[in-house]
Amino acid sequence: MHTGSAPQEGRQGWLRPGLTLIGLLLIFYAFPVGAIGLSGRTVSSVVLILLGVACLAWGITAQVRRHLQDGSEADVQSLIMLLELVAVVFASGYYLLELSAPGQMVGLETRTDALYFTLSTLTTIGYGDVHAAGQLGRGMVIVQIVFDVVFVAAIVATLSGHIRARVSR
Repeated sequence: MHTGSAPQEGRQGWLRPGLTLIGLLLIFYAFPVGAIGLSGRTVSSVVLILLGVACLAWGITAQVRRHLQDGSEADVQSLIMLLELVAVVFASGYYLLELSAPGQMVGLETRTDALYFTLSTLTTIGYGDVHAAGQLGRGMVIVQIVFDVVFVAAIVATLSGHIRARVSR
């Protein structure tokens, strides 16, 4: 007999990704980016951004592979948390780029602007109020677009396959 624990499990399943999102946003807004001394050091900033993107690509690839092999609920939560991390890493990158090379991003002055631009690019909305003006800014947007098409699409496809399999059960 079914005791009705499925709704409880569903709520707990969202607890970890929800807490992760809150933690990531707290770190994003609280971390003193200026304190790491990259203002005016554009090359160092770009290398740091690309290193973060490469780590994300590796993590997403490993997690998608693991999910395709095992398909556990924990893997689904990890994929959702990786999506959250994608947004925070790119937002941090845009903010860091604007600090180290002012004028690369028009309309991007705060961390919220960076997060807003990242999410509008990720969702392909692109309002145009914040946009890349310099070559480095445009290059970074190109990196995000390619990253989103390859890696974020892989996460979305994996998650939708998981949902389809779960619905059919």
